[in-house]
Formats: sequence, structure tokens, C-alpha cells
Amino acid sequence: MAGTMKAPESGVKIRMYRQGHGDCYLLAFAGKKNGRKDSIYVLIDCGLKPGSEVHKQKINTIVDDIAEATGGHIHVVAITHEHQDHVNGFGKKIRGKHIFDKLTFDHCWLPWTEDETDETANALREKFRDTLITLAFAQEKVNALMGAKAEGLQERIADLLGSEIGDEGVAPAFLQEGASLVSAFTEAKQANPNLGAAAIAELAIKGVSNKKAMAYVRKKAKAGVTFLSPEDDPQPIPHADGIKAYTLGPPRDEALLLDLDPQGNEEFHLAPSGRNFALGEAGRAFAMAAAPAMRDHGDAHTFASQYRIGADEVLDADPPLPATDLPQTDEEQREVDAVTYLRSAYGRRDRDNNAPEDWRRIDDDWLSVSEGLALRLNNEVNNTSLVLAFELPNTGKVLLFTGDAQRGNWLGWADLKWDKDNGSTVTTRELLSRCVLYKVGHHGSHNATLNGTDRDDHANIGWMARGAFAEDFVAMIPANTEWAMGKRKPWRHPLPEIEAALHKKARGRVFRTDRDKIEKPDQELMSEGEWRAFKRRIKETRLYFDFTIEDR
Repeated sequence: MAGTMKAPESGVKIRMYRQGHGDCYLLAFAGKKNGRKDSIYVLIDCGLKPGSEVHKQKINTIVDDIAEATGGHIHVVAITHEHQDHVNGFGKKIRGKHIFDKLTFDHCWLPWTEDETDETANALREKFRDTLITLAFAQEKVNALMGAKAEGLQERIADLLGSEIGDEGVAPAFLQEGASLVSAFTEAKQANPNLGAAAIAELAIKGVSNKKAMAYVRKKAKAGVTFLSPEDDPQPIPHADGIKAYTLGPPRDEALLLDLDPQGNEEFHLAPSGRNFALGEAGRAFAMAAAPAMRDHGDAHTFASQYRIGADEVLDADPPLPATDLPQTDEEQREVDAVTYLRSAYGRRDRDNNAPEDWRRIDDDWLSVSEGLALRLNNEVNNTSLVLAFELPNTGKVLLFTGDAQRGNWLGWADLKWDKDNGSTVTTRELLSRCVLYKVGHHGSHNATLNGTDRDDHANIGWMARGAFAEDFVAMIPANTEWAMGKRKPWRHPLPEIEAALHKKARGRVFRTDRDKIEKPDQELMSEGEWRAFKRRIKETRLYFDFTIEDR
């Protein structure tokens, strides 16, 4: 521990915590309180993916440092979006007590998508809830599979759904949380068959870890919750004179929220085909197959009941089959003929549960669709990220924190503009031209930083740090590459092409959670004098990196 984190005389100090594959940033702005100079603290997110810890850091060690650095009080807590690696620190308990109980909060900032009074936000939440419950049922079915069919699928779905539900351990621990979600839904349905699936699902997901963490912060904020939207005026930071926070995202346009992967010259690297797919009727059919209890009214199967034959009727060793020596109606005879054919073609199970022709069947193959559905859900939540651009009053320097915003979020920034007190207008293009610090989105993944130049119509890294601000650009990447690449299906975080572009733009000044130091760049990128000046502005420890931006 290093004591209180003090803001510079004019400007801001940014502390990037090195807890692992997740986001946690503490900002100390120069300000005044009760007529005296003071440091004003803003905390942006606090979470990590379990198992990804750097130097075996514990999240409670991070929180202990936050408490000491701030004197136990944070003026603003901003949460970008409801994902495990951004919020699970807020929900962490030790011996039944929240680790954040040692701190007090004034304001809580959330994206407009968390506002229960917003009709668009409520519609989005309904879609999220339905998909999450469906995937929990699918996860339960996947867990029941044995052998090669389930190999790797359990872990991949658990990884993705762990972001949505949250857990206290590595991926397999999610299985218990997922099962409890299914149980909560099923028990509520059995207790009150007349209660609609929507109401039951709402009750079921309130108990998941991420939602508990969000609720904790909201309740703890003494000055209440503010839901931020791009059409809002810049948000002041209490007691930090002149500091403005511009809200760039998430966008209000649902089409943009569902627009996930870069296209054409926006890409640093081609995404694997099929990631940006629309589930449509296939998704609906999958949902009904995975979680039939979700339906509220009528028969929600793909085919009407008169056209269906149950699997047990075909495959069981002793299935109920109409006696063929009795007179049959045409309909009964068709069913007998169909069952007889299906048994011969696809294999009736014997008493040892063997079926010689079972290789022809796709009994559980459809469950692999759940991985794509989970990925889609994961990316859609990323795209609801609160995006904040903090503007310093004297120099106009800008700090950009994007959460895990993806393509549609970035596209939504292009047309934003804000009126200034002097009658002029600020546009996103002009605002980003003054960006001297970029918190890299989604651990540097392919879909969370757009490529391009300052001439392109879409917001991209080419819009950042232009003109007089070009020499000051710095990037921060919250990633643990060794952990991410060690997964059964590796996550390329950060994408090498994106990291290379950032190194070039920042002239080597790129912080990474999993690297203890910034290596001195080549002389052609930065002179010896510039390097020494930069080193005076940073502090590198096993627990965090500090970086100071002067506003002079």
C-alpha cells in the first residue's frame, strides 16, 4: 500500500489496476471541497475474469488499495456495463460482508440501458432475460451430455455465460450457478403455473451475481443514480472545477446496439465468419427446444402436435406402440408406419441403451447452437457499454473510456454534438482529436476498436490525438494474454494488429495489465529526453500503474 493517491495540481492521475483480465480504473482529478484543494475520485468498473489474476492478485487487495488511496470515499462510481469482468468486484463478499463496505460513494453513473423507467431499455432487458434463461436451460442439457459431443462445449458456454451471470471461481463453478438459475425458474413455474414466464424469469435472474453487484452499488450511492445518454449535456464531476464528462454511448438506436463486428476498412483483422449472425427463426426454435417452459401461451413447438412423434416413442426398448393386429384408422396406421421406419433407420435402444444406428441421429447436435447464441448475447451486452470522454478545462485534453463498446456503439458517436457555453459546438470528431488517453475496449479484441483515418466518416483510432495532441497519446489495455490464449478456444486479447497500431500511434507508450513495465521504445519512435519525461509521469507496481496528465 502506498497511502493516499493525490491528484496533480492541475490535471488528473489515472490508476490502472492490474488485477487480471478485467477493468478497474481510479481517477484522481484536481478539485476543491469546502474551499480547500482536494482530490476528487472517480472509479470506473471493478471486476476480473476468475482465474486470470496477474501476480495472483486478489480483488479484495485491489479494493483495500482503493480504500487507502481515496481515504475511504469515492465521489463518482461509473459502471460501463453488466459483465462479470467489470462488476464482480462490487459483489465480492468475504465472510458474508461486502469488501466495498469499507468505502462510501456519492454518485453512481450508469448507461441509460439500466434505467427501469426507459421503455427502450425495458424492451432490451426483456430480450436479454429471455435469452439468458434459454441459455441456462441449454447449459443444463449440455452438462448432461457425455463424451465427445460435449467436449469443450461446456467450458466455452460457461465462459460466455459466466460474463452474464457471474461466478466466484473458474468456469466449471458456473455450472452450479447455471443450475440454480434453471431451478429457480422451474420451481417458480411449478408453484404458480398461471404466472407468466416473463415474470418468473425476472424473479430468477435477480439472484445472479452480476445483478447483485449492480444493485449493491446503486443502493450504496448516497447522492443517487444518474443514467447517462448521448443526447445529454456534458456531465460535471462534483467539486472538480471545469471537468466535463461527455457521454458518447451506448446509442439510442437499437439497430446500432445490435451491430457488433467491424466491416471492411473498419477491421484490423477479419472476424471468423458467422459471428455477426441474426438468430431469427432458428434462434426461436432453439429457445423452444432448450427451454419449453419459457412459453406463456399455447403450443410453441416448431410443429403442431399432430405432426410430432416423441423421441421416447421411437427409441425406447419397450415404447407404447399401437397393436398392429387391431383395426387401425388411417391416422394410427401412418403413425405405426412412421415409428417402424424411424426405428429401422435411426436405431431403437435395447435394454443396455445401445442403438446400432445411432450414428445417424443428431439428438444433441443442435445444442452447439447455444455457443453462438451465448456469444451473440455477450457481444450485445458489450455494445451497451457506457462510453465516457473526460475533458480537462485548461488544455482541452480528453480521456476516453469505452468499456467494451463494439461497432454499433462506435458508429453512433459520429453524429453527436454538444453546445458550449460560448455558443460554439463540440463534435465527437473534434473531441476525439484531443484524446490523449484511450482505455482500449474489450481487452484489445478484434471487435472493440475500429480502424480508419481522420478522413473516414466512422469514429476510429484515426480520429484520436490529432495536431498538437498527437505527441501525447497513451493507451491502456486491460488484458492477460497468457490466460486468454490458454483457453480451449483461445481469445486473441489483445489482437496483435490492434496492439501494433496502438504502439505506433502512442510511440510505444502502451500499458498492459499483464506486463510489469513499459519497454523503452526505439529511438526512432521517441527520443531519450521524451522517454525520461514520460517515465517521470508514471509509476509501475505489481498492483497498479499510475499515469499523470497535467492540465497546463
